Amino acid sequence: MNLGVVTVNLPRIALESGGNKDQFWALLESRLDVCHEALAFKIARAKQATPKNAPTLYMNGAFGKRLGPDDDVDELFKNGRATVSLGYIGLYEVGTVFYGPEWEHNQEAKNFSISVVKALYDHCKQWEAAEGYHYSVYSTPAESLTNTFCQADIRKFGRIKDITDKEYYTNSFHYDVRKSRRRLRRSTLRRITRSTARVGLFTTVSTRT
Repeated sequence: MNLGVVTVNLPRIALESGGNKDQFWALLESRLDVCHEALAFKIARAKQATPKNAPTLYMNGAFGKRLGPDDDVDELFKNGRATVSLGYIGLYEVGTVFYGPEWEHNQEAKNFSISVVKALYDHCKQWEAAEGYHYSVYSTPAESLTNTFCQADIRKFGRIKDITDKEYYTNSFHYDVRKSRRRLRRSTLRRITRSTARVGLFTTVSTRT
């Protein structure tokens, strides 16, 4: 089961950094603290439920364990049994801020984009080790949020070529939809996919009991 997701607006952090990587990492660290606080709140709220609130889920074994009507539902959440997701949007725009709109052909830029996702993953692992809940990186399928975030940033930063001027951000780690995928060699796509998968790009569902 999943206890909730909070999605970070990566392009805003990149734009606020002014293209300074040290500033970008400092801002990302600050925003991840806020995300962690929000996710902890979601966990706390979920723990306020009692099994009798939703007997099918908690008392009849839908979550793999049967609880009594007044048992602590946290028994179904802790020890990595439930996921808590840190989502992200706009990795492509982050690369564009630092390396320009053709950054997919730049190995340094590719390495940087992977390091951003790995930073999210590393924070999730730290939170999980400290709290026992299965924090995971989530490639947010946010067709509406890509618009919402971008519209907010147009108001804040104006229309910036290849970033906010298209009026939407790119979903999670996706390639710029305005471009032909044929411009990327198939082998390059495979390498990027393998690299991002290695740092836990996709949400994993815990099977621990």
